[in-house]
Amino acid sequence: MIRDDVVVIQVLADGTLRINQEPVSWERLGNRIEEVFKLRATRVALIRGDGPVEFGVVASVIDVMYTSGIASVGLLTPDLEKGLGQF
Repeated sequence: MIRDDVVVIQVLADGTLRINQEPVSWERLGNRIEEVFKLRATRVALIRGDGPVEFGVVASVIDVMYTSGIASVGLLTPDLEKGLGQF
């Protein structure tokens, strides 16, 4: 289980997006990221690609995140996700 203070942007196989399980459109992604991080001291997020997501799509999400002021972006792998609740 992922801790509540961790922000995860999920890219689904069909190209749709979620931020911490909340659906978000590509058009609103940048604004929504800014809203989510407005009151957070730590500006770190993880990206999880579900299924056969092309890296170009993930790279586009990373680009939007950088543009929105999130400089620390990690890729969430299944092994990392298992241990995420432990720290």
